[in-house]
Amino acid sequence: MEARTAVIERKTNETDIKVSINLDDKMNQEIKIDTGIGFLDHMYHALAKHGGWSLELHCKGDLYIDDHHTAEDTGIALGMAFKQALGTPKGIQRFGSAYCPLDEALSRAVVDISGRPFADINLDLKREKIGELSTEMIPHVLQSFAGAAGITLHVDVLKGQNDHHKAESAFKALAVAIRQAASRTGTDDVPSTKGITSVLTLSILLAYYLGLHTFKKYIVLSYKIADNQYGKGADDIYYVAYWVITFTFLRASTMRFVYLPIGKWWGMDRSKRQRFAEQGWMFSYYIVFWSVGMYIMYHSPHWLNTSFYWIDYPHLTMTKQMKMYYLMQLAFWIQQVYTIHVEKKRKDHFAMVTHHFITITLIVSSYASNFTRIGNAVLCCMDLCDICLSLAKILKYLGFTTVCDLAFALFAISWPITRHILFGIIIWATAVEPSQYLDMKWEPEKGKYFTPFTQKLYISAFLALNVIMLYWFILIVNVIIRVLQGKNAEDTRSEDEEEDEAIELKQD
Repeated sequence: MEARTAVIERKTNETDIKVSINLDDKMNQEIKIDTGIGFLDHMYHALAKHGGWSLELHCKGDLYIDDHHTAEDTGIALGMAFKQALGTPKGIQRFGSAYCPLDEALSRAVVDISGRPFADINLDLKREKIGELSTEMIPHVLQSFAGAAGITLHVDVLKGQNDHHKAESAFKALAVAIRQAASRTGTDDVPSTKGITSVLTLSILLAYYLGLHTFKKYIVLSYKIADNQYGKGADDIYYVAYWVITFTFLRASTMRFVYLPIGKWWGMDRSKRQRFAEQGWMFSYYIVFWSVGMYIMYHSPHWLNTSFYWIDYPHLTMTKQMKMYYLMQLAFWIQQVYTIHVEKKRKDHFAMVTHHFITITLIVSSYASNFTRIGNAVLCCMDLCDICLSLAKILKYLGFTTVCDLAFALFAISWPITRHILFGIIIWATAVEPSQYLDMKWEPEKGKYFTPFTQKLYISAFLALNVIMLYWFILIVNVIIRVLQGKNAEDTRSEDEEEDEAIELKQD
């Protein structure tokens, strides 16, 4: 089995660091540490030895000032090397825990290798320094390592008197826990709690078909009024909750059983297979729901006629297809908030989170206030570009560079048309048309919620979305400029915040 190795060189104004790591060299370990701080070398040596690594770590730092930069930056560099060597965390145990004593001291460490950086470190050190290392820097080293490695650490000293013993037992416990968590299972699985979602989904279905109709609200649309006509109400939350769980299950299953095997058969490396599978799922979702949304809009009065957003308002009932489509779209976007926190973080993470929350707010508010026609139109405008972008990335990972460039060109053309021109028409219609068709009164008992104030709220939310999309469009234009200059087309959104390397749309 291929050894998991990495070499990292990290230079800043304060430090110059080189790290070489092999996570699978337990029988022939070679450990060489030189940070210029003796006790820090001792801790890293303990971490490597009991973690089963071969490790070379050399650092030249500004120790003439203090130990802060050397301690912090070596923790970051080691975390980066660990993350690179591990690759996509698949086929590993994921969780690890250990207790380690050193004479009177006893420490506990618990690790989760899942892409969620977090550290809770409680060492209870009393002295100001151990050797030449400030004791305040010891937990900071572990926090820096966890952040760069993208793992969750809980390290606690449970008892002890000597600070040296407490610190060393903590590093040894951490080493054993990481060794356990990173150990290979012999499978190619991505360790996750997503199996829970399949159990929940299937349990709800089984309970319903066994006659336990308490679960009916999760499976079947509520508030049926007549044949193919449905109202709305609080019980719709159950249907949305079911589909949030189901989409999580479908995403994991589609990636694992469809796209990851395709990527492996195609010869992609582990990290590229994971990204290929993520884009494959997104393409599958968007192609289905854009098609459904367009079908619904084509057979509705608001097809190419914005006045029917408002005519006959309030739209208190909706067809079965429209209700399923709307609630499933809401469930998908709620699930996406979870997804963007487990996938590799992108440069535009904040913009993405903001976009998702605005989208969810608009879907919920338009559904509750009986403006689903305009919601259908907005979703159709947005989804086409996502189909083109996901397709371009899929083609890039498959190595079809020419077709990839064509797909990216289609994406670049469709973006301003759908997300700025057509969406701009919807914003204009929201600003100008309502007063021509509505009395603009707040009458909740009649299902009327559209007033001059709520009109301003909708326009503000639409404009906020437009600003975010304008930011993304600037990134797209930058890609186009690079292509025209003869460079590769890169998705500039896909750069990890801790790395300088972009994921290219055309060629890795």
